[in-house]
Amino acid sequence: MKLIIQAGIVILMIASLIMPANALLEASGEKAPIAKGDNLIAGAAVNDSAGSSDLTLIIQLKIDGKIVVDEGHKCTAIQPLENIPSDKDPTGWTQPKFDDKDWEKGEYGVGYGDGDDNLIIGNGTHAMVYSRAIFEVKSIRSNSKVELGADFDDGCVIWINGVEVARESNTDIPDEPEWDSWTDKGSGHSHEASKTDPPTYEFVELDVKVIGNPFAVEPADKLATSWGEIKAGY
Repeated sequence: MKLIIQAGIVILMIASLIMPANALLEASGEKAPIAKGDNLIAGAAVNDSAGSSDLTLIIQLKIDGKIVVDEGHKCTAIQPLENIPSDKDPTGWTQPKFDDKDWEKGEYGVGYGDGDDNLIIGNGTHAMVYSRAIFEVKSIRSNSKVELGADFDDGCVIWINGVEVARESNTDIPDEPEWDSWTDKGSGHSHEASKTDPPTYEFVELDVKVIGNPFAVEPADKLATSWGEIKAGY
C-alpha cells in the first residue's frame, strides 16, 4: 500500500510539471470549420493591463495526431492601434480572405519581454498582438480528432477560418474582442507562459465542421484579396 501511495504522489508531481496549475484554456463550443487544403488560424495575445512587461502566444494544432501548427510555424503579426478592419467589424482580421500583406512576418511564438518569442512585437502600452498563420490539411472528416494547444501570457483568443474556437476563461475580454480589450479590468486576472523548451501547452479538443475552400474568391468580389496574393506574403 505504501508503494502505491508513493507512486501516486510521483504521478501527481509529474502531472503538475506537465500541465500548468492555472490551466484555463476553454473551447468556445463552436465547431472548428476546417477544409481539406489550406486553412487559417488566427490568435490574439492579450495583456492583463497597461505596463505589462511581457506578452506571449504560441499555438499548436493537431489533427488526427498530426501536428499542423506549432512553434516555428510561419505567421504574420501586428500590434493593433485600432480595430481591424473597422469598429463595425473588429474581428474581421480573423477571416481567411483578410489582406495581411503589410503585417510583420515571422514565426510562432509572438510577443515580447520574456525570451520565448520568435517574432518580437508589441509593448506594454497596448492590449493586444494579433497573429495569423496558414496551415495545410491533407485529410479531414467530421469525426477527426482536433486538439488545440496554447502557451500564453497573459490571455488569448483563437479563431479557425474566422470562427472563435477557444479562449482563456475568467478574463474581462468581451465576447467580441476589440483592439484595446485587456484581460484585467478589475478581475485581478493574471496568467504566465510556461517558458519551457519545447513549450508546455494547455489543450482543448474541438469538434469539426468540414467546409470548402475558405480562401475561394467570388468573381464579383472585386475587393477581396486572392489566395495567391495572401500566400505570397508567407
